[in-house]
Amino acid sequence: MGILFNPRRFFSEIERTIHLGPVLVAVRWIGTASFVILPLWLLGFQPFTQPWLPIDAGNYYFWQLVFILPYGVLITLLLTLISLAFVGGGGKPSTRFRAALAIVSYGLFLPWIACLAWDLFLIFSGNWELLWAMPFHAAAVIAEGLLYAYGFRIVFGASWRRAVLIAVINCILFIGFSALIVR
Repeated sequence: MGILFNPRRFFSEIERTIHLGPVLVAVRWIGTASFVILPLWLLGFQPFTQPWLPIDAGNYYFWQLVFILPYGVLITLLLTLISLAFVGGGGKPSTRFRAALAIVSYGLFLPWIACLAWDLFLIFSGNWELLWAMPFHAAAVIAEGLLYAYGFRIVFGASWRRAVLIAVINCILFIGFSALIVR
């Protein structure tokens, strides 16, 4: 368990942690549905902003429960594939994919733990507002980017320039796609 809170060890021992990618994806997105979206729906919260999707705001969190897991899996796979396209290099394709998935999954997972605690505090204290949630989530996206850059540098030997480029692209895509459905 300690390896999950030590990025240096997680990435330097990728041969031991590579299998955790799918587990981290499942925990991240099922956890978001169970611990954030479900309480928002049950407690009758409204989305911060009007949904872009043609769904009534009053029922939005119910429907977000339905589509958050497919969204999470798809965004994780998209970020993994884009990372692989930019990282370059050789090696066995299946191993490269699994390693990239582990990096992306870990990047999405570790900062999420802090966000989860903050979101639960906001929800159960009755302060679920964009003003309070946005700065913490923005900091989490920056932390995700740092983890992507570090992970692709350590695991794939990418130059810092390339690793930062991957991180920036992944963060922009994550923010863009999240802005479409996450409220």
